[in-house]
Amino acid sequence: MEKNGLLFPARLTRCRRPGQRLPHAVIGVNIMKKTTAEYRIEKTESGIRVFFRKQNRDLSRYFSDFSIPEPISGEVLNRLIGEAMSLAEGAFSFSAPAIGRDEIALETDSQNEDALRPFINAFLDALEKFYEENEIHITRMFGSFVYIERTKGGLEARKATPVPIRYCPLMRQLLKEVGGKTAENLLASVESGDAANQTELMTRLINEVVIKGGYFDTSRPLNSCEANVLFGASETMSTAFRSGLLDAAVIVSNNLGTIITTDDSNTQGAVKRMTGLFLTSPSREIVDTAIKAKIIPVFPHTAVIDQLAGVKLAIALGYKKIAVSVAWMDNILLNEISGLEKDGVTIYKFGLCSTGIDEANADAMQKNADLIWSCASRVVRSRIEPEAIAQVGVKIPVHIMSEKGWRLVRNHLELTAKDRTGKTVSYEAVVCAKGAEKPVILNDGNEFRIMAAKSLRGCPDCPHPCV
Repeated sequence: MEKNGLLFPARLTRCRRPGQRLPHAVIGVNIMKKTTAEYRIEKTESGIRVFFRKQNRDLSRYFSDFSIPEPISGEVLNRLIGEAMSLAEGAFSFSAPAIGRDEIALETDSQNEDALRPFINAFLDALEKFYEENEIHITRMFGSFVYIERTKGGLEARKATPVPIRYCPLMRQLLKEVGGKTAENLLASVESGDAANQTELMTRLINEVVIKGGYFDTSRPLNSCEANVLFGASETMSTAFRSGLLDAAVIVSNNLGTIITTDDSNTQGAVKRMTGLFLTSPSREIVDTAIKAKIIPVFPHTAVIDQLAGVKLAIALGYKKIAVSVAWMDNILLNEISGLEKDGVTIYKFGLCSTGIDEANADAMQKNADLIWSCASRVVRSRIEPEAIAQVGVKIPVHIMSEKGWRLVRNHLELTAKDRTGKTVSYEAVVCAKGAEKPVILNDGNEFRIMAAKSLRGCPDCPHPCV
């Protein structure tokens, strides 16, 4: 189905063998043949080599003292190939299959790409089923990375890193709202610096609040008009959709990985129940829900998170006004994403989850991002904040780095003000500038107040220490 010349998901059916899982290429977004991020084909002198994107489950990026084995061994791969062969039409032999960090490579002596297609779709289905049965996630809360896996008893948080900060007003507010002994004890352990105790309490909090609260519920709806925070990334994107400033947003969602959303409702709904997300596992149920909600899963079979690939796919599908959010150490991808902004394509770049980023990522954010969420980042406070041309908030500010960024923020201010009061308010007269005259937007009841940066008098309630 097409709308405005752009491909949207269409629900199709076909006959299949009992027990056969219908490929997403058929049931969902019809992008699998020529515009897909899930696999690539290389023709060689002796045949065809197919590279399938796989999950990278090397956890050393997040945990220094915890790891899990690569789940796809040679034995598992041979089993997956066998399952796909039993469902595909035609017979193929594959030589020297290779398992890499991000890809699986299969080579066949067949020269017929079309004949190979049923096997490719069947192998993707087998891969999806395997990852769904071996479900894990990595989320982040208050700067702590949390490893979640499915056991016989259901999803369970099994490992957490210490919270790197001692105080954050948002953390304190959220834990007070959650209430209960776990939240109370976690807050006390963070503020006292009791790292050993807080990791256990963090896993308990994730189990009691995040998992039981439905954040990874694969039957959850993916459309919502309810804003969760005043100046979140998805909230800013959603108002941009309402005003026609965007026609696509590349974001991430639990059990989906990188996705392309296409309107304000599915943008807000896709991230309504989530915290920071760095690794997730696919779910056939939530992928089907996403397709019905006009969301395009970039990796429907593997739920890989790759924002660069997401932007490339959005462009290949014909979208021209694209927002993308990039988190933590993936902000380095902003260097490459900026290079895609050509041939009439505008990309609004959001730098998120900056607590603990290194200088290279800070450099990429400073040079490329249009909006940057400061979190509790030392380098954002010291290096990026002075380069911002406007700012929203003081405690955990959003830094506006470009006129493009201001375009989205101004739109968000005006629509939010109208939603609150019913009155039309214009911020056209605001002059963006670095330094002492930089405009700082503050929330003041049902209105927004703007003052110059030179008028600010410190921030005793800001997160500390920044890392």
